Amino acid sequence: MPPIESVESSLGLDSLDMGRFEVTLMRMVAAGLLGAFLGYRLWRRLLPNTLPPARETAQAQTLIAIAGALMVVVIGQSTARAFGLVGLGGFIRFRSGIKDTRDAAVMFVMIGIGMACGLGAIPMAVVATLFASVVLAIFDLGRRARLRLTKVAIHATEPAAAWERIHLAFPGARVIELPGTASIQPGKLVMEAALADDMDAAAIMRLLHEKQVPGINSVSIDENGKGGPT
Repeated sequence: MPPIESVESSLGLDSLDMGRFEVTLMRMVAAGLLGAFLGYRLWRRLLPNTLPPARETAQAQTLIAIAGALMVVVIGQSTARAFGLVGLGGFIRFRSGIKDTRDAAVMFVMIGIGMACGLGAIPMAVVATLFASVVLAIFDLGRRARLRLTKVAIHATEPAAAWERIHLAFPGARVIELPGTASIQPGKLVMEAALADDMDAAAIMRLLHEKQVPGINSVSIDENGKGGPT
């Protein structure tokens, strides 16, 4: 049976410094908090014609900030480790479609924020986060969404009751097909609304959940039913 010392050495416990561990943990927590603040962009909820970022994108960007902090800790002063991590990074591919190209640029900012936290330059990371947030907020304020008249099919448990809340989320929308007619399935209503170009079915679903519309099962967009810009 191997001695306890060899087990601790194999697991790296013999070199564990609790003080250093706590510092590293705090830096990674700081990277995660700053990354989440920038990734979720809470100010978008207060701006017209803007939607909050997709949850998956915000989560990915937050993890990238944490990864940046972790990379700095792992690399330390080792050039060999740096080249090794660069080589491993070449195998990573993001296959999720990013509709807003700014989200891709934000990922690079997240890496910088995470690396600053990993180095212990927390004030620099905070300033960078605030500065990037202000720049993104200015871009969001100056954004004019192109609107298109779009048909949206909504499957709901009680479409009539749901429509009262749906109309609050989309004030200019109108119902063009009601449940109970021969041309439409039960539990489904079709509305016509002016939607931004970047608003897809998932974004509509998130908005309906935020507005607490009851009984929504699914949402789909009729791509052929899109009109011209409004």
